Amino acid sequence: MIKILFHPKTPVFVTVLAWLAAMIVVCSAPLEIPVHFMNGQADRFVSRWGGLFGFPALMTVLLIIRNWLDTVVRLIYVLVLLHICMLCIALM
Repeated sequence: MIKILFHPKTPVFVTVLAWLAAMIVVCSAPLEIPVHFMNGQADRFVSRWGGLFGFPALMTVLLIIRNWLDTVVRLIYVLVLLHICMLCIALM
């Protein structure tokens, strides 16, 4: 399982899936997505475009520079987890 995570094509596949998921969810997402909660109430919001496409855009930039930095691949996986959380919040 660990070998799959460090295969050179896996970050590309994960980034493409993040873009596709954002494109699918954008039509049903609200105009503003809550990104911060205080005492059970949302107190910070982001536009649906920034919230859904921000992480995939950052992942794409990291894919471009990953030839220079080996640790970038781990950051892509962290961003995909954050993107999944953002998609879940957008669909609630």
